[in-house]
Amino acid sequence: MPVDSAPVPRLTELAAAAGLSGAELDAELASVQKQMSALAAYRAGLIERKATLGARQPLPFAPGARTDTRPDTDDDPSLQVADDFLPDEVAVLLNMSVGSARYLVDDDLTLVRQLTAVWEALADQRIDETRAKAIVRALRYQARSWGGPVDDAIVDAVAARGVAWAAAGCAPSTLRGRVEAALIAADPEAADRRRELRKREAGVRVQSTGDGLADVRVTGMEAATAKLVKAQLGAFARERKADGDDRRTGEIETDLVATLITRPWVQQDPAVAHLTINADLADLLPTAPAEAGSATADDTVPGDEATQDEAPRDEAPGVEATECEATEGEAICAPAAGVTDGGSRVGHIGGLPVTPAAVRSLLHWIDALGLTHPEGGDLAFTITGDRGRLLAVATPEELVAAAKAGRGVGPPPPAAGYGPTAAQYRYLRARDRHCRFPGCRQVARSCDADHVVPYDHHKPERGGPTCVGNLAMLCRRHHRLKTHAPGWRFEMDDDGTLHVTTPGGTTRITRPPAMGEVLDLLTEPPPPYDPAADPPPF
Repeated sequence: MPVDSAPVPRLTELAAAAGLSGAELDAELASVQKQMSALAAYRAGLIERKATLGARQPLPFAPGARTDTRPDTDDDPSLQVADDFLPDEVAVLLNMSVGSARYLVDDDLTLVRQLTAVWEALADQRIDETRAKAIVRALRYQARSWGGPVDDAIVDAVAARGVAWAAAGCAPSTLRGRVEAALIAADPEAADRRRELRKREAGVRVQSTGDGLADVRVTGMEAATAKLVKAQLGAFARERKADGDDRRTGEIETDLVATLITRPWVQQDPAVAHLTINADLADLLPTAPAEAGSATADDTVPGDEATQDEAPRDEAPGVEATECEATEGEAICAPAAGVTDGGSRVGHIGGLPVTPAAVRSLLHWIDALGLTHPEGGDLAFTITGDRGRLLAVATPEELVAAAKAGRGVGPPPPAAGYGPTAAQYRYLRARDRHCRFPGCRQVARSCDADHVVPYDHHKPERGGPTCVGNLAMLCRRHHRLKTHAPGWRFEMDDDGTLHVTTPGGTTRITRPPAMGEVLDLLTEPPPPYDPAADPPPF
């Protein structure tokens, strides 16, 4: 840039710099919306091209692979196409969660491959992305040529009608309802078959709201049943209000859902549920010294299967002031670094952020606040260093034995063979908590301990040792990606930082969840971990 040239303003400054107002401002806003439509269509084309190119590189078929990605029958049936991992690559490229990338890829591939007329309307800026997705989600995989129950000509006709409605300004929610109604009217029997297929995908999902609460969403319920459930909850809530309950109706209904499902008044049949609770010990025990850390307890409680994991550690010469975490099933501790007012003032239950009061309430309910082995569960502590780096995981008995012997505790020793030891699994689940692939949150108890540098089964001494410094928790899907998908590279630092590089050269870094977690916003975070400044014995 020439020295005398003016700096280019940011897009956020252009409107003011150009003095836009009135009709010009309105026109610019409408132009931006149209350009976003064209860009969304262009992105869909890029994703479809990546899928097409990836499909030319078949991979060995492995357990857990999608069955709809097998090649044609004239090819080797033991192979699957490489675009099975396209959502994972898109997640890394766009720095988004794997779940969000899966929805994005599915929407865009449906748009380009199944509903070309809708894609062209989006590219021509006749409809916007929101309305295009409403049509896509109503018509995806409905055409017979894509395994659906509806004749292709009917799907094309309904899509064209949907584009016309969208171009006329039909609201997205109304648009989807109209498209679905048109599809039912065109072929009622196919609609019945679709309903049965959708019921198989039913489920219950939990999503954090970021304030210590969470939303529970039920999908795939019969419409009549859903209406009946809502009506019955409303009736119960009105009875409670008539009896003097002054809470809002929605709050009463939410409480009723939890009460009717957990049924605290009856003896539940035994069921194992692993729930990890992370909290600073100083937040849980008011009499604990300010430096005390956190504890984690892992319990067996009545309920459905809901697996979660634990917290961080490495080698510590002793157990001094530590920052611990409470886990329902296993427990964890660590030196509190940079925490003021006696605690970190936030905890986690099953990976969802909550207040210390919520943690105390749950621990009291499971009778784990005394930091003893819960009935049917385990209690363990994690010791962490600066920035949450995991130093050790140990049971109370192991800590007492180490103190009496005058020795420290540290990470478990390397295993002699390929399979990790139980102590290594406990350590890795505490350190990683979930799958370490960027954007994946599969809980660690459902993951494999993968050798970052592959284990040499023929000559183990050549590298790839079975030690916690060379192991990372990966879900089965991403373990399979690392092993079979060409071009991917995985590297891990001494502190557990994992570097994942796509075949195209994009690298994302994931760190153990507790590392660098700054809970005190008034205190500057410590500098990055430097192995040279942390010599043995740590």
